[in-house]
Amino acid sequence: MDREANDLAGLVARARSGDVGAFESLYHSLQAGMYSFIRSQVREAELAADLTQQTFVRAWESLPRLRQDGAFVGWLHRIAANLVRDEIKSGHARLEIAASDVLDDPLPDQRATSPEEAAVFQGLKAAVWAALGQLPPDQRAAVVMHHMEGMSVTEIAQAMKCRPGTVMSRLSRAREALRRRLSSYVEDSDAEM
Repeated sequence: MDREANDLAGLVARARSGDVGAFESLYHSLQAGMYSFIRSQVREAELAADLTQQTFVRAWESLPRLRQDGAFVGWLHRIAANLVRDEIKSGHARLEIAASDVLDDPLPDQRATSPEEAAVFQGLKAAVWAALGQLPPDQRAAVVMHHMEGMSVTEIAQAMKCRPGTVMSRLSRAREALRRRLSSYVEDSDAEM
């Protein structure tokens, strides 16, 4: 993990000095995670894709103001969160995510080996997204950053401008709410074992 962080910090340093190729590498390595983060906050997939692009454009334009190369991922999430907040305030974005909204989401399951497995995965994916959509925005963002993007509690705290204890509390509450909402899936998988 340290090597990954060092590689990322190196790319950020090169991008800050004007290396467009380094910024393109950052984009390619972080774009999918940023899309997932934004998609967890807005209902429309197309809007999430647009906001993802805007996030990277703003990051490129604001890169000289970044204070620490190692803080890039958290900083990028703050930019995205601000864009999402502005979009929601403008009334253009819908927050809730319906299960049907994610069935055509461009993130297929690579593990499905048959049409039946793919259908089961789509059903589970829809249930998870619907449950995520019912969480308060701060809890939803913390879950996506931690469990989908692999960010540490400290990184999430920096991105959300709060204390690590607050992030841990949000994660705990979100996990409990998701456990309740997805209990039928958990119970079904436990019964199969």
